[in-house]
This record gives sequence, C-alpha cells and structure tokens, in this order.
Amino acid sequence: MKVTTAIIFASGFGSRMLPVTAAVQKELLPILDRPVIDYVVSDCIAAGITQIIFVIRPNSHALQDYYVGNTVLESHLERFGKHTAIEKLRDIHGQATFTFVEQPESAGYGTGAPLKVAIPHLPKDEAFVVCSGDDFLWRTDGGSDMKALVEAFTASGATGAIMSLERPDEELHKYGVLEVAKEGEWEYLREFVEKPALGEAPSNMINISKYIMTPQMVPYVKAVKVNSKSGGELYVTDAIVAAAREYKIVVQRAKGAYLDSGSAAGWLKANLTVAASRPEMAEVLSLRNNFVTKE
Repeated sequence: MKVTTAIIFASGFGSRMLPVTAAVQKELLPILDRPVIDYVVSDCIAAGITQIIFVIRPNSHALQDYYVGNTVLESHLERFGKHTAIEKLRDIHGQATFTFVEQPESAGYGTGAPLKVAIPHLPKDEAFVVCSGDDFLWRTDGGSDMKALVEAFTASGATGAIMSLERPDEELHKYGVLEVAKEGEWEYLREFVEKPALGEAPSNMINISKYIMTPQMVPYVKAVKVNSKSGGELYVTDAIVAAAREYKIVVQRAKGAYLDSGSAAGWLKANLTVAASRPEMAEVLSLRNNFVTKE
C-alpha cells in the first residue's frame, strides 16, 4: 500500500513552554535556523511523502507563511535584491503539497482529536504517516528513521506501523512502553503499558508517537472515546492498541537521537545536538566552558 501522505499535529498551545508560546507557536520555535517542525517535515519527505496535512489552531497563519509563502516578505526581499534568500524560501515551498486543517475547540483534547479532524482530508485507499510537530529524530549518518518505518511497513505487509526507541530500565517509568511479540524477523505490537513501575515494564521499547496507519485502522480512530485515566484526553494509542488486537502492527526501532522540544530543557538539548553536527558552530559551542564557574 502506498504511503505518500503525512498528518502532522500542530494544534497545541505549548503550555510547557509558556510564556514564549503565547507569542510563538511551539512547532515554530527555532532549532538553529529552522523551526522544529521543519525537521519533522524533512524526515517525512526523505520517506517519500509528497503531501503533508498540518492540523493547526484556528486563525493561526504562521505555518502557512513558512510553507506556502509570505508575499509581503518576498516582495521585501525582491526589492532589496536578496535573491538567494528568496530561493531558499521557494525550496521550502516546493518540498511537498501542504494542506492546513483547523482543529476546532469542540474536537476535544489529546492526540486523537487532531487525527479525527484530519481523516476527511486523507486520500482514499492509502496508508498515511501520523506524527507530532514538536519532536524529531536526529541522525548524522544521512539516514532517515521515517523512511525505515515506511520500509518496515511495506516489507512486513502489516496493517500499521509504530516507531519505538530503546531506553534503559530506570527511565521507562516516564513513558508509554510497548509490549511486543516477535514473529520471524518482525516485532509486532501487542499492548501499551503507560508509565510502568520499576521492574514492571514489558520491554525497554518506548512509544515516540510516530505511526503509519491504514484505512482499516480509521474506524478505530473514529471510535476512540475519552480515556478515563487521561484527564479528558483522546488518545491515538487507544485506537492503535484496539487495531493491534485484530491486525498486525509492526514495530520499528529508531536509530536517531530523539529530540523533544516541548520543554525548555528539551529545546536546549535539541539545539545543542544539532549544533554539534555543524562545523561552523564548534567555536560557539566551545564558549560554553566560559560560563562554567570554576572554584
């Protein structure tokens, strides 16, 4: 089954990053000279995605300005002869077909809400990628974890796919942990255990909210109800686990560094990690030592 479409969630308010997110959408916070969501988009494009559906807040236009174009900015650049800058922007606009779908407040809260909103805009009879816009996998070897996820989905013949990341035992209590079953060369999802107590995790594989879903899984998404343990949230994972009881959902282990910019510490780590791979940043990074107080 073809995978040419991705849904990227960008409708949250970024409460963990207030007050800056009162003015700047959290998915547009910079990781060096690019917004965090652009790293997500790049990984999707590396996987062969040609259409990206952004689920956004009502009356927010910043993502459109970045991915479709800002005529005022481009006119300004043209007037001052900044043709290189214009070409950089047009390269961004030409990466894929971008669609923007507003998520009304009535849609609810949680990862299931933007997915439900996006479903009517999906191509029929195709699989699709689902991911959030404020975290990404960073690789310096030229590889793409999203491409690897699509390849695992295709090669295994599964009905869906989920990206996972290995974490040490002492960290598993902070995450949703996958219970898997191995069949031949593939691992398949059986269940999620949310924030297990130490020693009770079914594996060391955590969910990092990057999926491939198919039309067979859409009824499970539409049927998702508010999770009684979630404080009123609709969970994508409830739909995926329900589907996994009927279909094979293949698990792919990520190789990249997982960078979550949804908190101040995570945002800083993401910037430092990406900067470390850029030779021109070496001198700036070395300046950190000057801010360490020595006894």
